[in-house]
Amino acid sequence: METKFELSQQNYQYLFENASDAMWVHDMEGNILDGNKAFEKLTGYSLKKWAGMNIKQFLTEELLDLSREVRRKLLNGEALKQPYEQRLLRKDGAVRTMKMATSPVVIAGKVKGFQHVARDITEEKSAEEMLSKIIDGSPIPSFVINKQHKVTHWNTTIESLSGISGQEIVGTDEQWRAFYTEKRPAMADLIVDGASADEIEAYYRGKYKKSRLIDGAYEAVDFFPALGEHGKWLHFTASPIKNKGGDIIGAIETLQDITEEKQLEENMRYYVQLITKAQEEERKRIARELHDEVAPPLLLLTQRLDVITSSTKPKLPGAFKDTLEDLRIRTVEALENLRHFAQDLRPRILDDLGLVAALEWMTEELAKNYGIDAHVEMEGTERTLPAEVQLLLFRIAQEALNNIRRHAKASTAVVKLEFRDNEIKMTVSDNGKGFELPTRVEDLASTGRLGIIGMCERARLLGGTLRVNSESSKGTEVVAESPL
Repeated sequence: METKFELSQQNYQYLFENASDAMWVHDMEGNILDGNKAFEKLTGYSLKKWAGMNIKQFLTEELLDLSREVRRKLLNGEALKQPYEQRLLRKDGAVRTMKMATSPVVIAGKVKGFQHVARDITEEKSAEEMLSKIIDGSPIPSFVINKQHKVTHWNTTIESLSGISGQEIVGTDEQWRAFYTEKRPAMADLIVDGASADEIEAYYRGKYKKSRLIDGAYEAVDFFPALGEHGKWLHFTASPIKNKGGDIIGAIETLQDITEEKQLEENMRYYVQLITKAQEEERKRIARELHDEVAPPLLLLTQRLDVITSSTKPKLPGAFKDTLEDLRIRTVEALENLRHFAQDLRPRILDDLGLVAALEWMTEELAKNYGIDAHVEMEGTERTLPAEVQLLLFRIAQEALNNIRRHAKASTAVVKLEFRDNEIKMTVSDNGKGFELPTRVEDLASTGRLGIIGMCERARLLGGTLRVNSESSKGTEVVAESPL
C-alpha cells in the first residue's frame, strides 16, 4: 500500500512539472511555494529566481484588485465563474494574458494558500482583438462563431441588416434567427463542423459552390423571406478560422445584400423572355408569309417556264430556249432555298407532327447535307407537349446542332429525349473537338459563344436548367431539363 502511494506521488509530481499549463502555489501572504516548468516559461523567471518571490511582484495594482476579489469569493464560498481572465507581468516587462482557475489549498480543515492553473492566451487574445477591429470596422455584414457555435462577433452592419443587436446575440448559438424562422445551421455552422459537400447540399440544394479564393470556404446565393419587409437576396461566404496547428476553431461568415441586383437581373430576364417570344412570333409570321405569299408565285413561275421550255409549238430559237431553261432551274433553286429558309424560321413539321418528328427531320438534314451521322433516340413514352415547351426545346436542339455543324468537326451527333413522370430531359452530344468551358455561364459572352447563352435563356423560359459539358478532344454535351 505504501509503495502504491509513493508511485502515485511520483506520478503526480511528474504531471505537475511537465504539464503544458502553468501551475503554481502560494501561501496566504502571496509567497510562492512551488511552480512547474510552464510557470517558469510564463514568468520568465527560473526556479531559483522566483522561489520566495511574492505574487504581488507579477501583478499591477489593478490586477491585484482582481486577485483580491477572487480570494475573497473563494474564502467566503461565493460563486466564482472559472476559468477567468487575468494578466501577469513577466520579468522582461511584457504583459501576458492568461485564462486561469484558482482553488484554495486546505490542510487540516484550514485554508493555507491557493493553487493556480493558467494557460497563456496572449496570442489568441491579440488575434481576437485584431479580428474584432476588422469585423466591427467592416462595412460588410459579418459575424464570427467559435468551435462551440457561439457567436463571438456581430458587427454593426449585420445588426442593421438583421435587426438583431450584437448585445442580444453575442455569446449565444442563435445566429440562425437572422435568416430563418426555425433553428437550423447557418453556413458558418457547417464550416465549423467540417461538413462534407453532401451535407452542405442537404441545406443549400444547388445554391452553393466552393470558394475559388479561400481554401475550405463555401459561398452561396439564397432568398431569405424573413429579412426585411419583403425578404432579401443575399450572397454569403463562410470561411474557416484555424489555429497554428491547422485545426478549425471557428468560422466567419460575410454577407452581401444583392436584392437590387437580383431584381435588375429578373427584370432583364423578363425583357429577354419578351424579346424571345416576340422573336418567335416574328419568325412564325415571316415563315407563314414566305410560304403563303412568296412561294406560290415562284411555284407558278416555275410551272409556266416548264410549260414553255417543254412545248414544241411554237418552236423557240435554241439560245432563247436555253436561257429560259436556265431561268427555270434558277427559279426552282430559289424556291427550294425559300422553303429551307422558311423551315429554319419555323418548321411546319413542328406544329403539325410535334417535337420528335421535327428533331428527326433536323438530324436527317444534317446527315444528308453535311455528312454527319446524326440521329434521334427516345426513352420513355412520348407525350404531347405544350406548344411553347416543344418550340423552346426545338430551338435549343437547333442551336446545338448548328454549333456541331459549324465548329465541332464531329462525325457523329445524337439527340436523346427522355420522357419522365414530371420532366423531360434532352441531351445533344457529339464526338467533336470540344472546348474549354469558362467557370461562369456569363463569361461565355466574352468568348463569343452567344448561342449557348441563348440556349440557357430558353431553358430558363421553360423553368428548367441547361448545362454544357465539354473537354478538348472529347466532344460536347448539352443537357436541357424542363418540368412538365
